[in-house]
Amino acid sequence: MDYRFAEPVEDYASAFARVVGTDQEEPDFACNCILNFLYGKLEGKKTGSVTGPITFGETAHQLLNQTLVRMYLRDV
Repeated sequence: MDYRFAEPVEDYASAFARVVGTDQEEPDFACNCILNFLYGKLEGKKTGSVTGPITFGETAHQLLNQTLVRMYLRDV
């Protein structure tokens, strides 16, 4: 497997808002990694429709830092 370094993000807060702003509807549940707030200087800033608990990046018992999880419930 080939690995590469991620490219730096100039304005993390704007990039985060741009990605979160693509939601067509509000998620039923969302949680965000605390590192997004620390590194992205998001404290006190609106994060779109993503509201909910702040975590330490664990998703399904796996530590994946700087994660954002959004859940949408559908009745099919």
